[in-house]
Formats: sequence, structure tokens, C-alpha cells
Amino acid sequence: MKKKKTLFFIIAALIILYLLICIAAVIVVLKIRKGNPNTVQVRSQPAIRGQLIETVSAPGEIEPRTKVDISAKVSARVIELPFEEGDRVTGGDPTAEPPIPPSVLVRLDSRDLESRLSSAEASREAQKAQILVEKARILSQKASLLGQRARLEQARSEFERQQKLLESHDISQSAFDQSRAGLEELQAQVDAAEQNIKASELNLVVMEHNLKAAEARVDEAKEALSYTTILAPMDGIITRLNAEVGEVVMTGTMNNPGTIILTVADLSQMILNAEVDETNIGLVEVGQPAKVHVQAFWEDEFEGVVNSMALTSSRSNTGTKYYETKILLQGDVRKLYTGLTADVDIRVKVHDDILKVPSQAVLERKTEDLPEDLRKNNALVDLKKTYLTVVYRVVDGKTVVTPVRVGPSDMTHTLIEEGLSDGDRVVIGPYKVLETIGHDTAVEESKDNTAEGGPEKSEPNEAEAND
Repeated sequence: MKKKKTLFFIIAALIILYLLICIAAVIVVLKIRKGNPNTVQVRSQPAIRGQLIETVSAPGEIEPRTKVDISAKVSARVIELPFEEGDRVTGGDPTAEPPIPPSVLVRLDSRDLESRLSSAEASREAQKAQILVEKARILSQKASLLGQRARLEQARSEFERQQKLLESHDISQSAFDQSRAGLEELQAQVDAAEQNIKASELNLVVMEHNLKAAEARVDEAKEALSYTTILAPMDGIITRLNAEVGEVVMTGTMNNPGTIILTVADLSQMILNAEVDETNIGLVEVGQPAKVHVQAFWEDEFEGVVNSMALTSSRSNTGTKYYETKILLQGDVRKLYTGLTADVDIRVKVHDDILKVPSQAVLERKTEDLPEDLRKNNALVDLKKTYLTVVYRVVDGKTVVTPVRVGPSDMTHTLIEEGLSDGDRVVIGPYKVLETIGHDTAVEESKDNTAEGGPEKSEPNEAEAND
């Protein structure tokens, strides 16, 4: 009986000892997991050397590089629209064998213009007939003038004989005066006939000019008639059709652009009309590479190049000034549609062999909040400024606020011009910690730090968080 009690106590003691050991183990594990309650869990990464690509971002819309709005040059009713939106048309190829004619895009009612052409041709023919009549009349006048000149010469000879007879007193003065009057009358008739011929010749010149005007009206009528058949100016796709058969299209005026019947575009080359802010346009140059993300195809990335920039600014709906910059897209762009919204990142400068840190590590702190020994005799601390750019280094398990001079940034990293050395570990998150962290704070670096030098994907940066 005594042995059983002893065995019972031994077993109970062993069980109690086992439980105490388990409890102690759990407490140790919890402490290890929980860490020192006075320390802060942070993520950190080292400052590394590498390449930083400086970009300028801008929104924009996709459109064909070449497009033509087809409008009418004459006001008429549409009687035929052979093609629909999405149909392919051709501008023709006269050098092909056999020659390829251009596609007929629109046919307009031509009856009024045909009547106008017939009237103009009739006026031209009437003017030609009038010229022939005037030429015949001039010939008749010239023939009559020859007879009048002959009679004038005869009268002059008779007058000279009468004058000699008067001198010899063989005729009376009245007979001589009558001969002289006849000579003067014939002379006046010849002069009048000559003036009539000159007037007729001048009238003939006027008629010839009128004939040219009539011929011009015929040409104008023919050209207007040709406008009733509108041909494709280029190879492309009909991207927009605004008119219907039976609709009357109008020509443009100073205050009215006129009816745009349809639009033909070459979809083999697309451009992005990007709105580059005026603060960034000075960095952009023709020929710079770019990456375009179209919202409708966000998983695809399109390569592009800056093709041209506007020389004058425009204003957005919000009043912001921008310069329209055309980005020529490269590669297969057949899936893109006119008017798609997109964003572009233009590579304006590449920085090689520079020191950089994740952008979320770069913070703004009040200058007066920095330790006094750090503010004194520090070239990176401007006491006149209220705020200072800093990062928090991790040194021996504590944070060290470090003023830095920063340069440009890309999507994930910021260039450090001065203030850090290669390998210095800086705090990059979490974001809530970055908001409140201070100098000389005990920290414990998390084991799930992202790969050294790579961007932290799990924690948004300050700009993303604010958005």
C-alpha cells in the first residue's frame, strides 16, 4: 500500500513537471513571437547602386496617325453610300496591272448640277456664235470701207479739177463749194466707217473675254458635278459614318464646318495624343522612347516613340496647361480603337551607377524635430526651411534619422545624391510605422523583408496611400 502511494506521488509530480515545462515553453515561444514590447517591427532594405530611369507620365487618347474627314463640297442629297463602318477602302493604284480604281465612298444627287452644266455650255455656244457674227460684221464693214475710200479718192480728184477750173474762172464759186462739200462728206463717212470697225474690233475682244468667262463657268459646273462622286483619298478603314441615304449634306462656311459624312483612317499606324503638363514638357524631346498602357488592354504594354510636340499650349477642362505630344506606337496595334484612353511613360533620362532607395523610405520631417546635434554643422540641414527630407537608417537595432539630398524618381525608387552610403539599411515600411517613427527608436527588422534592392510590393508608398 505504501509503495502504491509513493508511485502515485511520483507520477503526479512528473505530470506537474511536464505541465510546467509546457507552460514555460509556450511563454518562451510567445515572447519570441511577440518580441520586446518596446521595439517596433519594421521592414528594411539596403541602399544599392544601379540604374534609374527618369520618366514623364501623361494621359491621352489613341487615334490613327493618318485620318481624313470626308465632307461635301456641294450641297446635295445623298443617294448612295456603298460602304459601312469597318469596311476597307482603297485610294487606288494607277500603276498596277490592271490599274486599281479608287473606291467610291459617296454618290450625291447630281440633277441640279447637270442642269447648271447644260446651261453653262449653252451660254458658251451662244457666245461663240455671237463672236462669229461679230467677225462677219467686221469683215462687211471693212469691205464697205474699201468702197467708201475709193469714192473718196474719186471725189478728191474731182475737187482738185474743180479747184483748177475755179482758178481759171471756168466755173462758178458755188459749183466749187458744192464739190468741196461732197469731198468733206465722203471723208466724214470714211472716218466714221473706220471708227465703227475699231469699235467692232474692241467689241470682239470683249466677246472673246466673255467666251473665256463662259468656258470658266462650264469648267466650274463640271467640277461641281464631279464633287457629287466622292472617291477614297487613301487606303484605310471607314471608322465613322455620320450620314444616311436621303440626307442632305451641307458645305462648310466660315461659322459652320459643314457636314462630315464619314471618316477614313489608316489603322496600321496609331498615335497617342498625350497631354504633357507644362512643368514636364521641357524634359521631352522628339525620338525619346515611351511605354504606353491602354486602359482597355491594361495587361499589354505598347512600345512607342515621341513623334512630335505642339509649340503652343492648350488648357484642359480643369484649367491646367498642357502641350499635346504625339507618341507613335510601334508593333502590332491592330487591336486598338480610335478614342481609347491610355497613359504613357516617356523615358526622358537614364541615370547609371547611382545610389537609390525605395521611394517610400524617403520622408518629410520638421527641421525643428531633428536632434540638436544633427542639426548643427550639417550641410544637408537648412535651418531656414520648415521641412527636411530624411530617411531612417537601422543601426544596431535602432533608427537613425538621416537627412538626404534626393534626385529624380522612377515608379519605385528615388535617387540619393548625398547622405547615404552603399549598403545602409533604411526603413521602408509598414506605412503606418513610417508615419510615426522617430529617431533612436528600437526596431526589429521583419524576416519577410523583400529581396534586397527590389521594390516593396506589399506596402504602398505614401503617394499611393494618399490616393
